[in-house]
Formats: sequence, C-alpha cells, structure tokens
Amino acid sequence: STKGPWFTDEDGRVVFLRGVNLGGSTKIPTQPDGSTYRSEGFFDTRNVSFINRPFPLEQADEHYRRLRSWGFNCLRFLITWEAIEHAGPGIYDEEYLDYLYRVVKKAGEHGFYVFIDPHQDVWSRFSGGDGAPGWTLEKVGLDITKFQETGAALVHQTHGDPFPRMLWPTNAYKLAAATMFTLFFAGNDFAPNTKIEGIPAQEFLQQHFLGTIKKVAEKLQDLECVIGFDSLNEPQRGYVEVKDLSTLYGEMDFGYCPTPWQSMTLGSGFSHTIIHRERTLLGVRKGKKKLFNANGERAWLPGHECVWKQNGVWELDEHGNPVLKKPDHFASINGKEVNFVQDYLTPFLKKMIDIVHSVKNEWIV
Repeated sequence: STKGPWFTDEDGRVVFLRGVNLGGSTKIPTQPDGSTYRSEGFFDTRNVSFINRPFPLEQADEHYRRLRSWGFNCLRFLITWEAIEHAGPGIYDEEYLDYLYRVVKKAGEHGFYVFIDPHQDVWSRFSGGDGAPGWTLEKVGLDITKFQETGAALVHQTHGDPFPRMLWPTNAYKLAAATMFTLFFAGNDFAPNTKIEGIPAQEFLQQHFLGTIKKVAEKLQDLECVIGFDSLNEPQRGYVEVKDLSTLYGEMDFGYCPTPWQSMTLGSGFSHTIIHRERTLLGVRKGKKKLFNANGERAWLPGHECVWKQNGVWELDEHGNPVLKKPDHFASINGKEVNFVQDYLTPFLKKMIDIVHSVKNEWIV
C-alpha cells in the first residue's frame, strides 16, 4: 500500500521497487507487422492485433526469468488503447484481453509486481506515435491518409527513409495530435460545436478511453500481482494555454515546425513555406525552407471541415483567404486564463482514479 510518498509493506516498512518497462514493442501491432518502416496495410486501422505484445506467451518464462535474475521485481506493463478497442467504438478485442490476462498472470508467478501503463506518445500511431485507435481521428473528421502532404503529422510509414533523428516529439504540436489532445481534454470549452455521434467530442473520447481501462481492470482484478494503474503516459496539452496561434510554442521546435495557425490552414488546403529549425548548443539555427501542401490537399475527410474553423477560431474572407479571428482562443475562458493541469488534466485524473477504484479500491493509481 502507500503512505504519503512511499510504498509500504504490511508491517509499515518502506518498500523500494526495482522496476523496468515492458516493453517498447507493445506500441505497435503484431498483425499486420507494425514495424514503422513498413507501410503495407498501415491505413487499415481496424483490422489489427496486438496479441503477443510484448512477447508470445511461450517465451514469457524465459523473459521473466532473465529479468528476475537481473534483480528486477516490478514491471511497468505497457498497454495501448488501440490494442483493446481498435475495431471501433465499444468493440473490444477479447482475444487480446485473454492474452493480456495470461501474460500478466505469468509475471505474478515469477514474483513480479505489475503496474499497468496505458501508454501513448503524441496520441496515436497515425499521428507519429502510439496509443489511440485510428478511428478516434476519423470520428472528428481527420483524414489520416493526408497527414504527410499537409504537414499534420510526421509519420515514418508515409515519410519513408531516411527518417529525421528524434523528430517525433514535434508531432505533439502539429495539427493532428494537437487537435486530438485539445478535444480530449478541453473540447467542451474550446470546441463546443464539435460532436461525435451527437455527443460532445471531449465526452465521447474520454468515455471510450475510460471504458477500455475499466475493461482491462475487470479482466485483471483477481490477479494479486497487479498493484495498480498509471493514468496516461505523457499527456499533452494540445493548443491549451497557447496565447497566440500565429507563433511557435512548445519545447520541441526543431525540424519543419509550422505555427498552430499555419498547421490549421495547411490542413484546410492552403500551402505554406516552412523554415527548417535545428537545435544546437548555441540555440536554434534556422536552415532551408520547404513548401508544404503545394497541391492543396486537405487533412479533413470529405464532408468535414477544420474543427477550429467550425468553432470560430478562423474563417475565410470574401476572397476565400483564411483569416485568423481568435489568436488567443485557447488561452482563456470567459476572460479567465486557463491552466491545463488544474483545469483539464486534474479532472481527467480524478475520473481515471474513480474508474479504477470502481473495480478494485485498493489499487494504486
């Protein structure tokens, strides 16, 4: 259990866990082969399987014995939302959940404590990381097949090789991931006109994410080796707190980084010339320029428009040119400055805790 900042045993003694991540391979599917250098079948988002991530069950004893021999006694066990609910909203992969139960149970047999980590990086595989199912982007109208042309995300499968070194964090500030995180955490305030199946986008997305967590919790509730759940790996704020959409923000401004305003217009079929930025010991060095979206592609599915245009952030003038109407749209609500952690992340964390504890109250979250 816990006491203040400490883990404690049944006699109240402080326990130091020796833990390791298990494991990075869990971020991509086994079927089809989700290796990021492979583009075949990438956009068939619903027909995937994460069974045998992090490893086939028949290899579990070998891996667990090795980890124990190295002195580890705790596993931060990665799962993804996509692994559980990839086929569509409310459609759970029961075969994967059965595999998950067996591989976690086996960890307990080897004496491990297991901490379940709902993992994500920059929202989804389809926006340059891992985590959420592809349908989450489609449900708000985004066209995942056009992210490369429109600069909405930098994805290995569509960019090809050579792939820029450690450029994936910049995806958090590009159109696809920034839009999804904003809708997920703060859609009620900043995108009230955006609904999914008649439900506000924030409520729809959070309900389904938390539904998958409850499904996993119910599956694992009788395994004594499971000590609890993480909330969500590396949550991003999207556009929340951005005071001027026409300027760069964030800490990862390297590579080709459009401003939020450029990202929104690129996604709606307009072209921009973007400067390449490189981090050096002396600061950011600006390099060559590149024209993005010369062919006027759209990052939105037919029949859908930019959700930020839909919510009054920008509009087209009488000549069909984009005009930024609210550069500080995401900075305040009713004149009060917002704080991402206090106003949006904390309420979500409380929901997460309640969901986990509704299944097993003694779990640590």
